[in-house]
Amino acid sequence: MAPTTPVDIHAPKQARSQQSMRRLIDAAREILNEEGLEAATIPRIAERAGLSVGSVYRRFSDKDALLREICLQYFLDKHEFLSHMAEEIPPGAALADIVNGMAQGMMKSFLQDAGLMRATFFYSREQAEPKMRQKIEKAGRRTFELVVGILLARRDQIGHSDPVTAAQLSITMMLATIREMVLFHCPKMTNIESSRVASELALAVCRYLDVTTKA
Repeated sequence: MAPTTPVDIHAPKQARSQQSMRRLIDAAREILNEEGLEAATIPRIAERAGLSVGSVYRRFSDKDALLREICLQYFLDKHEFLSHMAEEIPPGAALADIVNGMAQGMMKSFLQDAGLMRATFFYSREQAEPKMRQKIEKAGRRTFELVVGILLARRDQIGHSDPVTAAQLSITMMLATIREMVLFHCPKMTNIESSRVASELALAVCRYLDVTTKA
């Protein structure tokens, strides 16, 4: 029988540790999404994850350390998701269809994770320490640049005289409008069907970019 190697000894333990960490992060994100920052206490997170409070503190010194990890990972996950989405867009896709897909996707994502996004938004701006805020802002900028790049990759379909500025403002407008509606419960928008808001946003962006749309 072959001797047991260090890899054989540690791999199962490492796998269990990774699974526990995944359960911990998922539990914290669920509570943040359902009930917000104040409800996301270490005991509640540990109970939801099926872990002991001590095991949480062995990984994170306090709630703030856990929130830092969740916020940063949230932005990294979004960037990875959008990267895959960008790679799957057919080369000959019409920009108007891409813009509409973006608007609908943003709306769906914000609605699905409204509580988590709200918690992340306020934590990163009001509670995160400066160095962590810089990391979160950097991750957010990378994602913003990625989405703008999707539009600029089809700049031949953009009629605006300044495609770069127009693309940046277009994404900012969509993000700001959807964030105001979903995260801050804009009273003037709550009675309008979300998919219609996304469609109207896409149409407004296409007209601003001077992109040809279907009749």
